[in-house]
Amino acid sequence: MQSLKLESLYSTIFESTVAAIGITDLDGNYQNVNPAWCHYLGYTLQEALTLSIDDVTPPEDRVSSAANYQSLIQGVLPSLRLSRRYLRKNGSVFWADLHVSPIISAEKEIVGIVGVFVDIDRQIIAEQNLQELNAQLSLANIELQLAMQDLNRLARKDSLTHLYNRRVLMELMDKEISRASRSKQGLAVAIADLDNFKNINDTYGHETGDVALIELAKVLRSQIRTTDYVGRWGGEEFLFIFPETTCDGALIVIERVRKTVQKLQVMNGDNEIRITVSIGLSYHKEDYDSSVMIDEADQAMYRAKKMGKNRCEIYQGNC
Repeated sequence: MQSLKLESLYSTIFESTVAAIGITDLDGNYQNVNPAWCHYLGYTLQEALTLSIDDVTPPEDRVSSAANYQSLIQGVLPSLRLSRRYLRKNGSVFWADLHVSPIISAEKEIVGIVGVFVDIDRQIIAEQNLQELNAQLSLANIELQLAMQDLNRLARKDSLTHLYNRRVLMELMDKEISRASRSKQGLAVAIADLDNFKNINDTYGHETGDVALIELAKVLRSQIRTTDYVGRWGGEEFLFIFPETTCDGALIVIERVRKTVQKLQVMNGDNEIRITVSIGLSYHKEDYDSSVMIDEADQAMYRAKKMGKNRCEIYQGNC
């Protein structure tokens, strides 16, 4: 190797390197290419010398390619390295890592361009696949988060009425009792039971019974304060929690609920079904206990049933 002349050494490198080398004139026409260039692009040496840079550039990339070429031959850029696409003779496209530099004559003039590139198509495809996979994973993660939110919502809400379920109501009771114990504010609990619900199911069917529960739930939700809670306690029973209230205030709310429900119409074909509720209330300003208060509200509700239904009763007798 040491005995080779410099010109012979350059020639050997040009012919034997695995990197593709192409030399173009100032107009972008190929003046010489090495065997690796021919191998990558599928042309013979004779064919290559009839080509220009545009011929080996995908049509959609030619504008940017021409702009880069002009920057090099005008001396705006001393050199350029970029990943770009090449168009093979057979019409296929591949990615290459390209290094481009102007050829400077002895007179310090730019007389041509030399480009050296290696095929990185597999790497680019792998990166694109990885990006696509990451995008899919991100989408899947978003979908998973939404699914988890749905599961959390389902775990907290009754599937038919979309009100709080019994488990959440107990959690809310514990939270409000703790707060009432600190603030010494009044706390009220009420239980509403749909009157004659068995007759509705037996006469019109369970689907109509479900519609009655759904419509009832809408009324219950619409008639309470934003600081109050209502949920499905079980079957046709619904439980209210009224934090930081007076006894009179809680009675006003449940009476408003009762009157609004009384106006509700549920249709079964041509049949108009009127529904009513009986509501029992328990009110405490001290000695808060969830089991005791719920039991008191339940007893008051059954008293309302015995006294003719479609009425409100307070366990303590009066405010």
